[in-house]
Amino acid sequence: MDLKTKAVEILSEHFLCDNCLGRNFASLLSGYSNKERGKAIRMFLAMLIDSGEKLKINESNFYGIKFREIKMKQSKSSKCYLCKNIFDKFPQIAKKIASEMSKYQHETFLLGTNPPNEIMNRESEFWEKYGIEWSESINTEINRELGKEIWKITDKEMDRKKPDITVLYDFNKNKISLSVRSVFVYGKYQKFSRIPQTNWKTRIYKNSVQSYIEKPLLKQTLGEKTSFHGEGREDVDVRCFGWRPFVIEILNPRKRKIDLKKTRIEINKSKHVKVKDLKIVDRSFIKILKSRKPDKTYRAVVIFEKPIENVEKLKSLENAIIQQQTPVRVLRRRVDKIRKRCVRKIKYKLLGKKKLELVIQSQSGLYIKELIHGDNGRTIPNVAELLNNKVKKIELDVLKIHEK
Repeated sequence: MDLKTKAVEILSEHFLCDNCLGRNFASLLSGYSNKERGKAIRMFLAMLIDSGEKLKINESNFYGIKFREIKMKQSKSSKCYLCKNIFDKFPQIAKKIASEMSKYQHETFLLGTNPPNEIMNRESEFWEKYGIEWSESINTEINRELGKEIWKITDKEMDRKKPDITVLYDFNKNKISLSVRSVFVYGKYQKFSRIPQTNWKTRIYKNSVQSYIEKPLLKQTLGEKTSFHGEGREDVDVRCFGWRPFVIEILNPRKRKIDLKKTRIEINKSKHVKVKDLKIVDRSFIKILKSRKPDKTYRAVVIFEKPIENVEKLKSLENAIIQQQTPVRVLRRRVDKIRKRCVRKIKYKLLGKKKLELVIQSQSGLYIKELIHGDNGRTIPNVAELLNNKVKKIELDVLKIHEK
Protein backbone atom coordinates (compact mmCIF):
# COMPACT_ATOMS: atom_id res chain seq x y z
CA MET A 1 0.00 0.00 0.00
CA ASP A 2 1.41 3.41 -0.97
CA LEU A 3 1.47 6.41 1.35
CA LYS A 4 -1.48 8.23 -0.22
CA THR A 5 -3.73 5.18 -0.23
CA LYS A 6 -2.96 4.40 3.40
CA ALA A 7 -3.46 8.02 4.50
CA VAL A 8 -6.83 8.19 2.74
CA GLU A 9 -7.91 4.87 4.21
CA ILE A 10 -7.13 5.76 7.84
CA LEU A 11 -8.81 9.19 7.52
CA SER A 12 -11.90 7.89 5.75
CA GLU A 13 -13.94 7.21 8.88
CA HIS A 14 -12.51 9.21 11.77
CA PHE A 15 -10.78 12.44 12.66
CA LEU A 16 -7.15 12.01 13.68
CA CYS A 17 -4.98 14.75 15.15
CA ASP A 18 -1.64 15.56 13.51
CA ASN A 19 0.25 13.45 16.07
CA CYS A 20 -1.82 10.32 15.48
CA LEU A 21 -1.87 10.77 11.71
CA GLY A 22 1.88 11.33 11.54
CA ARG A 23 2.61 8.43 13.89
CA ASN A 24 1.34 6.02 11.24
CA PHE A 25 4.26 7.20 9.08
CA ALA A 26 6.84 7.61 11.86
CA SER A 27 9.60 5.64 10.12
CA LEU A 28 9.52 7.90 7.03
CA LEU A 29 12.04 10.77 7.07
CA SER A 30 14.13 11.71 10.09
CA GLY A 31 14.40 14.91 12.08
CA TYR A 32 10.65 15.52 12.12
CA SER A 33 8.06 15.05 14.83
CA ASN A 34 4.96 12.97 14.19
CA LYS A 35 2.95 16.16 14.49
CA GLU A 36 4.96 17.70 11.64
CA ARG A 37 4.53 14.55 9.54
CA GLY A 38 0.78 14.54 10.18
CA LYS A 39 0.42 18.19 9.26
CA ALA A 40 2.39 17.67 6.03
CA ILE A 41 0.28 14.66 5.00
CA ARG A 42 -2.96 16.47 5.81
CA MET A 43 -1.92 19.47 3.69
CA PHE A 44 -0.84 17.16 0.84
CA LEU A 45 -4.25 15.46 0.80
CA ALA A 46 -6.01 18.84 1.00
CA MET A 47 -4.06 20.01 -2.06
CA LEU A 48 -5.07 16.89 -3.97
CA ILE A 49 -8.72 17.54 -3.14
CA ASP A 50 -8.39 21.24 -4.03
CA SER A 51 -6.90 20.21 -7.39
CA GLY A 52 -10.04 18.23 -8.18
CA GLU A 53 -9.12 14.71 -7.07
CA LYS A 54 -11.94 12.81 -5.42
CA LEU A 55 -10.85 11.32 -2.11
CA LYS A 56 -13.11 9.67 0.46
CA ILE A 57 -11.97 11.35 3.66
CA ASN A 58 -13.90 12.40 6.76
CA GLU A 59 -14.27 16.15 6.21
CA SER A 60 -13.59 17.00 9.86
CA ASN A 61 -9.95 16.17 9.09
CA PHE A 62 -9.72 19.42 7.09
CA TYR A 63 -11.27 21.79 9.61
CA GLY A 64 -9.52 25.17 9.44
CA ILE A 65 -7.86 24.55 6.06
CA LYS A 66 -8.73 27.17 3.42
CA PHE A 67 -9.53 25.63 0.04
CA ARG A 68 -9.25 27.81 -3.05
CA GLU A 69 -10.94 25.75 -5.79
CA ILE A 70 -13.62 23.79 -3.95
CA LYS A 71 -16.16 24.32 -1.25
CA MET A 72 -16.20 21.91 1.66
CA LYS A 73 -18.61 21.84 4.55
CA GLN A 74 -16.18 21.52 7.43
CA SER A 75 -17.19 20.55 10.94
CA LYS A 76 -14.84 20.55 13.90
CA SER A 77 -14.41 17.21 15.59
CA SER A 78 -14.33 17.45 19.36
CA LYS A 79 -11.62 14.82 19.89
CA CYS A 80 -9.11 12.71 17.99
CA TYR A 81 -10.44 9.19 17.52
CA LEU A 82 -7.20 7.53 18.69
CA CYS A 83 -5.73 9.68 21.48
CA LYS A 84 -8.74 11.74 22.60
CA ASN A 85 -6.50 14.85 22.46
CA ILE A 86 -4.14 13.52 25.10
CA PHE A 87 -1.22 15.50 23.66
CA ASP A 88 -3.00 18.78 24.48
CA LYS A 89 -2.77 17.90 28.17
CA PHE A 90 1.00 17.51 28.19
CA PRO A 91 1.97 21.07 29.23
CA GLN A 92 -0.20 20.80 32.34
CA ILE A 93 1.02 17.28 33.19
CA ALA A 94 4.64 18.32 32.62
CA LYS A 95 4.27 21.16 35.13
CA LYS A 96 3.09 18.72 37.81
CA ILE A 97 5.95 16.32 37.07
CA ALA A 98 8.53 19.13 37.04
CA SER A 99 7.22 20.32 40.39
CA GLU A 100 7.81 16.87 41.92
CA MET A 101 11.24 16.59 40.30
CA SER A 102 12.27 19.97 41.70
CA LYS A 103 12.28 18.46 45.19
CA TYR A 104 15.44 16.56 44.22
CA GLN A 105 18.75 17.96 42.99
CA HIS A 106 19.38 16.45 39.56
CA GLU A 107 20.88 17.08 36.14
CA THR A 108 19.27 14.29 34.11
CA PHE A 109 16.01 12.38 34.02
CA LEU A 110 14.22 9.57 32.22
CA LEU A 111 10.48 9.37 31.67
CA GLY A 112 8.25 6.33 31.43
CA THR A 113 4.47 6.32 31.22
CA ASN A 114 1.53 4.00 31.61
CA PRO A 115 -0.87 5.32 28.93
CA PRO A 116 -4.65 5.14 29.29
CA ASN A 117 -5.84 1.57 28.79
CA GLU A 118 -8.61 2.57 26.38
CA ILE A 119 -6.11 4.35 24.10
CA MET A 120 -3.81 1.32 23.99
CA ASN A 121 -6.77 -0.95 23.21
CA ARG A 122 -7.98 1.40 20.48
CA GLU A 123 -4.50 1.55 18.95
CA SER A 124 -4.32 -2.25 18.89
CA GLU A 125 -7.65 -2.44 17.04
CA PHE A 126 -6.51 0.33 14.67
CA TRP A 127 -3.31 -1.55 13.81
CA GLU A 128 -5.23 -4.75 13.13
CA LYS A 129 -7.40 -2.89 10.65
CA TYR A 130 -4.83 -0.67 8.92
CA GLY A 131 -1.50 -2.41 9.54
CA ILE A 132 1.65 -1.22 11.31
CA GLU A 133 3.96 -0.51 8.36
CA TRP A 134 5.84 2.77 9.06
CA SER A 135 4.09 3.10 12.47
CA GLU A 136 5.34 3.48 16.03
CA SER A 137 3.49 2.93 19.30
CA ILE A 138 1.65 5.82 20.90
CA ASN A 139 3.41 4.86 24.13
CA THR A 140 6.76 5.71 22.52
CA GLU A 141 5.48 9.06 21.28
CA ILE A 142 3.88 9.93 24.62
CA ASN A 143 7.18 9.32 26.42
CA ARG A 144 9.10 11.40 23.90
CA GLU A 145 6.70 14.35 23.64
CA LEU A 146 5.93 14.56 27.35
CA GLY A 147 9.67 14.34 27.98
CA LYS A 148 10.19 17.34 25.70
CA GLU A 149 7.64 19.34 27.67
CA ILE A 150 9.44 18.51 30.92
CA TRP A 151 12.75 19.51 29.34
CA LYS A 152 11.30 22.89 28.32
CA ILE A 153 10.34 23.60 31.93
CA THR A 154 13.35 22.15 33.76
CA ASP A 155 16.17 22.52 31.21
CA LYS A 156 17.32 19.06 32.36
CA GLU A 157 18.54 16.52 29.82
CA MET A 158 17.06 13.09 29.15
CA ASP A 159 19.48 10.24 29.91
CA ARG A 160 18.55 6.65 29.06
CA LYS A 161 21.59 5.04 30.70
CA LYS A 162 22.08 6.64 34.13
CA PRO A 163 19.39 9.23 34.85
CA ASP A 164 19.47 10.98 38.22
CA ILE A 165 15.68 10.66 38.38
CA THR A 166 13.40 8.16 36.65
CA VAL A 167 9.79 9.35 36.40
CA LEU A 168 6.79 7.10 35.88
CA TYR A 169 3.50 8.81 35.10
CA ASP A 170 0.38 6.65 35.23
CA PHE A 171 -2.38 8.22 33.13
CA ASN A 172 -4.94 5.76 34.47
CA LYS A 173 -4.37 6.80 38.09
CA ASN A 174 -3.07 10.32 37.44
CA LYS A 175 -0.11 9.33 39.61
CA ILE A 176 3.52 10.46 39.53
CA SER A 177 6.19 8.07 40.85
CA LEU A 178 9.85 9.04 41.15
CA SER A 179 12.84 6.73 41.44
CA VAL A 180 15.97 8.63 42.45
CA ARG A 181 19.34 7.15 41.54
CA SER A 182 21.47 6.43 44.58
CA VAL A 183 24.73 8.25 45.26
CA PHE A 184 27.68 5.92 45.85
CA VAL A 185 30.72 6.95 47.90
CA TYR A 186 33.86 4.82 47.94
CA GLY A 187 36.45 4.96 50.68
CA LYS A 188 38.53 2.97 53.15
CA TYR A 189 37.85 2.68 56.87
CA GLN A 190 39.55 1.68 60.09
CA LYS A 191 37.55 0.42 63.07
CA PHE A 192 39.03 1.05 66.52
CA SER A 193 36.14 -0.28 68.62
CA ARG A 194 34.53 -3.69 68.76
CA ILE A 195 31.33 -2.70 66.97
CA PRO A 196 29.52 -4.17 63.92
CA GLN A 197 30.33 -3.10 60.38
CA THR A 198 26.69 -2.49 59.44
CA ASN A 199 23.60 -1.30 61.29
CA TRP A 200 21.77 -3.99 63.24
CA LYS A 201 17.98 -4.18 63.16
CA THR A 202 18.05 -4.94 66.87
CA ARG A 203 19.46 -2.31 69.21
CA ILE A 204 22.11 -4.54 70.78
CA TYR A 205 24.69 -2.21 69.25
CA LYS A 206 23.71 1.45 69.05
CA ASN A 207 26.48 2.31 66.58
CA SER A 208 28.33 0.69 63.71
CA VAL A 209 30.91 1.58 61.08
CA GLN A 210 27.99 2.33 58.79
CA SER A 211 26.26 4.64 61.28
CA TYR A 212 29.39 6.74 61.83
CA ILE A 213 30.02 7.08 58.08
CA GLU A 214 26.41 7.66 57.03
CA LYS A 215 25.60 10.43 59.52
CA PRO A 216 27.34 13.36 57.73
CA LEU A 217 26.40 11.96 54.31
CA LEU A 218 22.68 11.80 55.12
CA LYS A 219 22.92 15.28 56.60
CA GLN A 220 24.40 16.69 53.38
CA THR A 221 22.22 14.76 50.91
CA LEU A 222 18.99 14.59 52.93
CA GLY A 223 18.91 10.95 51.86
CA GLU A 224 16.41 8.45 53.20
CA LYS A 225 18.91 5.82 54.40
CA THR A 226 22.11 4.05 53.37
CA SER A 227 23.24 0.60 52.34
CA PHE A 228 26.79 -0.45 53.22
CA HIS A 229 28.99 -2.63 50.99
CA GLY A 230 32.36 -3.67 52.40
CA GLU A 231 35.24 -5.56 50.82
CA GLY A 232 34.58 -8.38 53.26
CA ARG A 233 33.82 -7.77 56.91
CA GLU A 234 35.32 -8.38 60.32
CA ASP A 235 33.33 -9.81 63.22
CA VAL A 236 31.63 -7.51 65.70
CA ASP A 237 34.31 -8.21 68.32
CA VAL A 238 37.22 -7.66 65.92
CA ARG A 239 38.91 -4.30 65.42
CA CYS A 240 40.26 -3.36 61.99
CA PHE A 241 43.50 -1.36 61.95
CA GLY A 242 44.05 -2.12 58.27
CA TRP A 243 42.24 0.09 55.76
CA ARG A 244 39.18 -1.82 54.51
CA PRO A 245 37.63 -0.58 51.23
CA PHE A 246 33.90 0.07 51.18
CA VAL A 247 31.11 1.66 49.16
CA ILE A 248 28.23 3.32 50.97
CA GLU A 249 25.05 3.80 48.97
CA ILE A 250 22.82 6.77 49.79
CA LEU A 251 19.22 6.00 48.85
CA ASN A 252 16.75 8.65 47.63
CA PRO A 253 19.11 11.62 48.05
CA ARG A 254 17.45 15.02 47.70
CA LYS A 255 20.86 16.59 47.12
CA ARG A 256 23.56 14.96 45.00
CA LYS A 257 26.54 17.24 45.54
CA ILE A 258 28.70 16.19 48.48
CA ASP A 259 31.67 17.94 50.08
CA LEU A 260 33.80 14.84 50.61
CA LYS A 261 36.58 16.69 52.44
CA LYS A 262 34.05 18.02 54.94
CA THR A 263 32.56 14.52 55.23
CA ARG A 264 35.95 12.95 55.96
CA ILE A 265 36.76 15.54 58.63
CA GLU A 266 33.37 15.05 60.28
CA ILE A 267 33.66 11.24 60.36
CA ASN A 268 37.23 11.33 61.63
CA LYS A 269 36.20 13.30 64.71
CA SER A 270 35.01 9.95 66.05
CA LYS A 271 37.39 7.85 68.13
CA HIS A 272 35.73 4.69 66.81
CA VAL A 273 36.02 4.97 63.00
CA LYS A 274 38.38 6.72 60.57
CA VAL A 275 38.07 7.02 56.78
CA LYS A 276 40.24 8.11 53.84
CA ASP A 277 40.29 8.22 50.02
CA LEU A 278 36.60 9.18 49.71
CA LYS A 279 35.33 9.58 46.14
CA ILE A 280 32.10 9.33 44.17
CA VAL A 281 31.70 6.11 42.16
CA ASP A 282 28.87 4.35 40.36
CA ARG A 283 26.99 1.16 41.22
CA SER A 284 29.31 -1.05 39.15
CA PHE A 285 32.08 -0.43 41.68
CA ILE A 286 30.23 -2.59 44.24
CA LYS A 287 30.67 -5.66 42.03
CA ILE A 288 34.38 -4.90 41.65
CA LEU A 289 34.68 -4.51 45.42
CA LYS A 290 32.94 -7.82 46.13
CA SER A 291 35.12 -9.68 43.62
CA ARG A 292 38.38 -8.77 45.36
CA LYS A 293 39.91 -11.40 47.65
CA PRO A 294 43.00 -9.86 49.29
CA ASP A 295 45.15 -11.57 51.90
CA LYS A 296 44.85 -10.24 55.45
CA THR A 297 47.16 -10.06 58.42
CA TYR A 298 45.66 -10.59 61.88
CA ARG A 299 46.90 -10.24 65.43
CA ALA A 300 45.36 -12.53 68.01
CA VAL A 301 45.94 -12.46 71.75
CA VAL A 302 44.98 -15.92 72.98
CA ILE A 303 44.50 -17.20 76.52
CA PHE A 304 44.77 -20.97 76.97
CA GLU A 305 43.48 -23.31 79.65
CA LYS A 306 46.92 -24.67 80.60
CA PRO A 307 50.48 -23.30 80.49
CA ILE A 308 51.74 -23.17 76.92
CA GLU A 309 54.36 -25.71 75.81
CA ASN A 310 56.04 -26.64 72.52
CA VAL A 311 55.09 -23.33 70.91
CA GLU A 312 57.61 -23.99 68.11
CA LYS A 313 55.14 -26.52 66.66
CA LEU A 314 53.19 -23.55 65.30
CA LYS A 315 55.89 -23.12 62.63
CA SER A 316 54.29 -26.06 60.81
CA LEU A 317 51.28 -23.86 60.02
CA GLU A 318 53.33 -21.57 57.76
CA ASN A 319 52.34 -22.19 54.11
CA ALA A 320 50.04 -24.99 55.31
CA ILE A 321 46.73 -25.67 53.55
CA ILE A 322 43.94 -25.59 56.11
CA GLN A 323 40.91 -27.86 55.69
CA GLN A 324 38.11 -25.79 57.14
CA GLN A 325 34.51 -26.91 57.35
CA THR A 326 32.01 -24.07 57.63
CA PRO A 327 32.22 -22.82 61.24
CA VAL A 328 29.33 -23.71 63.51
CA ARG A 329 28.78 -20.03 64.37
CA VAL A 330 27.97 -19.10 60.74
CA LEU A 331 26.13 -22.25 59.63
CA ARG A 332 22.78 -20.46 59.67
CA ARG A 333 23.91 -18.15 56.85
CA ARG A 334 26.63 -20.14 55.04
CA VAL A 335 26.62 -23.40 53.07
CA ASP A 336 28.09 -26.27 55.07
CA LYS A 337 31.15 -27.32 53.07
CA ILE A 338 34.90 -27.77 53.40
CA ARG A 339 37.08 -24.88 52.25
CA LYS A 340 40.82 -25.05 51.61
CA ARG A 341 42.76 -21.93 52.54
CA CYS A 342 46.45 -21.19 53.02
CA VAL A 343 48.27 -19.71 56.01
CA ARG A 344 50.93 -17.54 54.36
CA LYS A 345 52.94 -16.58 57.45
CA ILE A 346 52.72 -17.02 61.20
CA LYS A 347 54.63 -15.40 64.06
CA TYR A 348 54.16 -16.04 67.75
CA LYS A 349 55.22 -14.48 71.04
CA LEU A 350 54.59 -15.63 74.60
CA LEU A 351 52.98 -12.91 76.71
CA GLY A 352 52.61 -15.09 79.80
CA LYS A 353 52.40 -18.72 80.88
CA LYS A 354 48.95 -19.09 79.35
CA LYS A 355 48.92 -16.05 77.07
CA LEU A 356 50.14 -16.04 73.46
CA GLU A 357 50.28 -13.40 70.72
CA LEU A 358 49.88 -14.63 67.14
CA VAL A 359 50.41 -12.62 63.96
CA ILE A 360 48.95 -14.50 61.00
CA GLN A 361 48.88 -13.60 57.31
CA SER A 362 46.29 -15.73 55.55
CA GLN A 363 44.51 -16.23 52.29
CA SER A 364 41.13 -14.52 52.04
CA GLY A 365 38.28 -16.60 53.40
CA LEU A 366 40.15 -18.34 56.23
CA TYR A 367 38.28 -18.11 59.54
CA ILE A 368 41.03 -17.14 62.00
CA LYS A 369 39.22 -17.83 65.27
CA GLU A 370 38.51 -21.38 64.12
CA LEU A 371 42.12 -21.77 62.96
CA ILE A 372 43.08 -21.03 66.57
CA HIS A 373 40.50 -23.00 68.61
CA GLY A 374 39.75 -25.73 66.05
CA ASP A 375 35.94 -25.53 66.14
CA ASN A 376 35.62 -29.04 67.60
CA GLY A 377 37.72 -30.57 64.85
CA ARG A 378 36.02 -28.79 61.93
CA THR A 379 39.27 -26.89 61.16
CA ILE A 380 42.39 -29.03 60.62
CA PRO A 381 45.19 -28.39 61.49
CA ASN A 382 44.64 -25.78 64.21
CA VAL A 383 46.61 -24.04 66.96
CA ALA A 384 44.83 -25.66 69.92
CA GLU A 385 45.46 -29.14 68.51
CA LEU A 386 49.15 -28.49 67.83
CA LEU A 387 49.68 -27.15 71.36
CA ASN A 388 47.36 -29.75 72.91
CA ASN A 389 45.80 -26.90 74.84
CA LYS A 390 42.21 -25.72 74.92
CA VAL A 391 41.54 -22.06 74.08
CA LYS A 392 39.66 -19.99 76.66
CA LYS A 393 39.64 -16.51 75.04
CA ILE A 394 40.64 -14.80 71.78
CA GLU A 395 41.02 -11.08 71.13
CA LEU A 396 41.41 -10.55 67.40
CA ASP A 397 42.37 -7.53 65.28
CA VAL A 398 42.91 -7.03 61.55
CA LEU A 399 46.34 -5.43 61.13
CA LYS A 400 46.52 -5.18 57.35
CA ILE A 401 44.49 -5.79 54.21
CA HIS A 402 46.93 -6.60 51.42
CA GLU A 403 45.58 -4.72 48.41
CA LYS A 404 47.29 -5.64 45.15
